[in-house]
Amino acid sequence: MSKIELIITNNYDEMSQRAADKIIELLLKKPNAVLGLATGSTPIGLYKILIEKNNSKKISFKDVITYNLDEYCDIPKNHEQSYFTYMNHNFFDHIDINKNNTHIPLGEGDSKLNAENYENELNKTKIDIQILGIGSNGHIGFNEPGTDFGIGVHDVELHNKTINDNARFFENDIKKVPKKAITMGIKNILDAETIILMANGTNKADAIKNVMDNKVDINIPVTVLNIHKGKVYVIVDKKAASKL
Repeated sequence: MSKIELIITNNYDEMSQRAADKIIELLLKKPNAVLGLATGSTPIGLYKILIEKNNSKKISFKDVITYNLDEYCDIPKNHEQSYFTYMNHNFFDHIDINKNNTHIPLGEGDSKLNAENYENELNKTKIDIQILGIGSNGHIGFNEPGTDFGIGVHDVELHNKTINDNARFFENDIKKVPKKAITMGIKNILDAETIILMANGTNKADAIKNVMDNKVDINIPVTVLNIHKGKVYVIVDKKAASKL
């Protein structure tokens, strides 16, 4: 069973800083670390801090390898809301990383084949730290409620809750939100040496309570962190911790 360390911070900026500190500590010890990265609004502050540390020469990403959690299917790679675009715009374009060392699932084309190829890539390596956000329904990556804990990289039909939550990125028009994605499976996430789960806001409070209650429920995917064999840090602001 995992030993989860809960870190409650005062606000979003402090949450971002505490997560960044863990990454910085790793890179100073292991310059060729393998990072698992997430998208969405939660890690933006984390990426800004890491960019600043890189620009001030405190850390380098030139030997770092990254693997992203997921990608939308059926929108072009260079679409403004693809996770490929997100990662370049919010992180990779601003640091000294070799983009050949960055890996994001391919959302275009045959999703089953793309999932198999990404699984093969992940099986060749070991992620040192995996960053996770959390959906309001408890999903991690795009592993929706009911996802088998033993599953690897797969394509998934997104739940209506997820589509509605993501509509804000698509001009609040749910018709424009992709209905399918490709994601690391829960098995891949659990393979990481260390996991950092970040959450802020009251809409994440129920999901965080479920994690910290030590329950393991297939209908609340994030609760699988309770059986992770490595270290798990749950870094939240006061609002996300409001039901603990």
